[in-house]
Amino acid sequence: MNVLCKYAVIRFMPFSETEEFANIGVLVYAPKSGTFEFRLAKTRFARVTKFFDDLDGEMYKNSIHHIKFELERIKRISLNFSSDGKMVLFNEVIRKRESIVRFGKTGTLLAESSEAALNQLFDRFIGRKFVTREYREAQMVKTLRQTFDEKLSLKYKELELRADYYPVKLPLVAQTGKLVRAIKPMSFGQTKPLALLEHGEIWINRVNRLLKSGALSHEQMLFVIESPTFETIELKKAFLEVKSEMDALNVEILSFNEKNKILNFASQDLTPESVENGFH
Repeated sequence: MNVLCKYAVIRFMPFSETEEFANIGVLVYAPKSGTFEFRLAKTRFARVTKFFDDLDGEMYKNSIHHIKFELERIKRISLNFSSDGKMVLFNEVIRKRESIVRFGKTGTLLAESSEAALNQLFDRFIGRKFVTREYREAQMVKTLRQTFDEKLSLKYKELELRADYYPVKLPLVAQTGKLVRAIKPMSFGQTKPLALLEHGEIWINRVNRLLKSGALSHEQMLFVIESPTFETIELKKAFLEVKSEMDALNVEILSFNEKNKILNFASQDLTPESVENGFH
């Protein structure tokens, strides 16, 4: 039988002026059993340090230790409260405050247990299990296309190029006559080395076919990549192997964060008029 759980996502917001935050944990309260559960991200969390790259990492680490201490204290004192009192306590804990660690809006979830709800919510909001490699690459394509439209007024769109008899569909292509610019965003967020290798090799082989056939020249192709977080040495080795094979193609390779360089590549030798008129 499922139980109803109330929850709030725990947020790390070091700069109140910008209101930017990162999800770092979840607090769950099951009214029927009266239990409080919480789960926090690790004290070393690459997503936070990359997002707040101008922040002293000790601030995040100390914040995790502090909120952990406070929530453990809340769990202990909640044992002395009635059901109504526990609900009041939950609402007081998640009340909006001007602090580095804050709570998001209250949500509800039906789950087999409060622990199951906690794990499900943590995977969604912190582990981001819904973010597959395909989803992330689609987001990268969308972001780049919007950037080109806004900054360059260039029309990049999905287009199929042919390597002799072999068609290759690329998500971002601008073409006028024989002049082409092709961009393939690549997300390496896989958790298994083999999956990372296979994803890289598929696109290395496709681009290699395009280069050999003359459908693209080396200077017309760009890989925009997001590196993995290197949770294991095996993942790091797999990524470095793929990166080495990409380098061997002698095409442009840029990080997704290198926005200005990507813009320079996208606009090189192309004018808004020639690009828009050149698609077919």
